[in-house]
Amino acid sequence: MSAIQSLLRVMTLRDAEAIILEAGKVPSLRRRGQIEKLAMPALDPQMLAEFAAPLLTGRSLDDGPASVVFQEPGGAHYQITLEKVAGGLRALVRPGKPGAAPATAPAVTAPPPVRPAGAAWWAQPGGGRTAPGPTAPGSGSPEPADGPGEPPPAAGAARAADGLARLTRLLAPLVGVARERGASDVIASTAGVWLRVAGQLEATELACDDAELTGVVAQLGASTDHSLEIEGARLRVNAFDHLGGAGVVARLIRDHVPGLAELALPAELAAVVDQRDGLVVVAGPTGSGKSTTLASLVGLIDQRRAAHVITLEDPIEYRFTARRGVVHQREVGRHIASFAAGLRSALREAPDVILLGELRDRETISAALTAAETGHLVLATLHAPSAAGAIDRIIDAFPEAQQRQARGQLAAVLRTVITQYLLPRIGGGRVPAIELVPITAAVANLMRKGDLQMLPSAIQTGRDAGMIPLERSLVRLLETGVVAPQAVKAIAADHDLLAALSARLR
Repeated sequence: MSAIQSLLRVMTLRDAEAIILEAGKVPSLRRRGQIEKLAMPALDPQMLAEFAAPLLTGRSLDDGPASVVFQEPGGAHYQITLEKVAGGLRALVRPGKPGAAPATAPAVTAPPPVRPAGAAWWAQPGGGRTAPGPTAPGSGSPEPADGPGEPPPAAGAARAADGLARLTRLLAPLVGVARERGASDVIASTAGVWLRVAGQLEATELACDDAELTGVVAQLGASTDHSLEIEGARLRVNAFDHLGGAGVVARLIRDHVPGLAELALPAELAAVVDQRDGLVVVAGPTGSGKSTTLASLVGLIDQRRAAHVITLEDPIEYRFTARRGVVHQREVGRHIASFAAGLRSALREAPDVILLGELRDRETISAALTAAETGHLVLATLHAPSAAGAIDRIIDAFPEAQQRQARGQLAAVLRTVITQYLLPRIGGGRVPAIELVPITAAVANLMRKGDLQMLPSAIQTGRDAGMIPLERSLVRLLETGVVAPQAVKAIAADHDLLAALSARLR
C-alpha cells in the first residue's frame, strides 16, 4: 500500500468528509466543517506526483482541475479533484461510491508504490531527509537517513489508524456489555476483563483475545491515550504494557454534555461561569468526574452568553455543539504538541474561555496563570484532595526561589476551587460530594502569606461568601439517605466537623 493510500484510509477511519493533500504542506482532514491537520510532516511533492500520474492518464492540469474516481484493490472508492496550485499539486479527496466516476474520467485502480532510487522516498520538500543511508544487506537500495526500520510519517499515521481499527473491533463486544450493565469503565487485560459499576470493580465472564490485545498495544505504543466511538458510545482509552502482558482501560463517556442538575451538583456552582477572567480549578482524585464537571460548566457558559471557547484535551471526550458562541476542540498529539504549547497558541486565537484538560507540570501551570492574567477565563482540572491541596500543588510545581512570586500570581488570578468526590449511592449509581471555595480577599491573603494551614477554618466560617465545606456536603447526602455512613466516613477529612454538622442538622 502506498503512503497516499494510507492517508486515504486515515480519512475513512476518522469519518472525515474529505482529506486535502497539497505538495509541501501537512495533510489535513475536513471533519464536521472544521479543518484538522494530521500529526505528520509536510507532504513530499514527488510522492503526490507519483500517485496522481496514473490517475490523469496523460491529461494536463494546465487546462484546469481534473476530477477522477480512484478505486483501491478490494473495492474502496474515492472521488479526487486534482489541480495545480502555486506550490505544486493539490488533491481534494472525498469518500466515493461505486459507479460515481464522471463520464470523462473512468475509475482508476491503485498503482503500485514507487520508490525513487538512491533517496528516501518519503523525503520532505527542499531536500530534507533525502541523504542516502546505509545499504541493507542483500539490497541495492539505501535505507532512509533516519535509520533502518523507521516507518515513513504517512506509514506511521496509517499504522496508528489500523491499530485503532483493531482496538475498536476488540472492545466492541465488551463495550456492549458495559453499556447494558451501566458500567463506567472497561478494564481488559491478558489476565481477564473487569467492569467498574457504581465505582466498584466487578469481575466478569468476558474474555478477549490475548494475542490480539498484545498486538494492538504493541502497534499503538504502550501508555498511549486514544478516543474512540463504538456503536454510538464515545470512549477514552489508554493502552499499556504490564508485567503479565498488555491491557487497555476504556472510560465510557456520555453521548451529551450533562447539566449541573443532571450530575446532582449544587446550584451554587453555576456562579463560576459568571467570571470573565481568572483561573477556576476542579480538583479531586482520579475517576471523580472532574472532566464531566468542566464539560457541564462549558455547556452552561454557552447557554448564557456568546463566547469563543477553546478546549485543550488529552484526548477529546465530550463533543460540544455550540448554541450561542463557538467551541473549538483541540487534542494533544493530534492538533497540539502539549497542553503548554496549546495554551500559547490559544492566546493568539482570540478566546474568551480556555478549557484545559489538566494542570500537569510547571510549564503548563505557568502558561495557564499567564492566560488567566491576560483577561481569559481558564477552566482546568488538577489531581488534589482539597482546595488547600490544589493550591499547594500549583505552588510546589515551581522551584523554591520562584514560589513567593507564584503565590502572589496565583492569589491574583485564582477565582474558585471546586473539589469533588463520587460516592456510591444507595440503590445504585454514584453521587458527588463537593467542596466549593470561592477565592475571597481573605483567602487570597492566606495564599500570599503561605498560611494555607488556616484555609480549612476559613472555609468552615465562609458560608456567607458561598463556601461549602466538604463535610457539609457529605452530611447533606447522609441526612437525605442518599449514601451510607461508611461511605461518608471514608471521604471526610475532619470527622469532628462531620459529627458536629450532623448533630446540628438532626
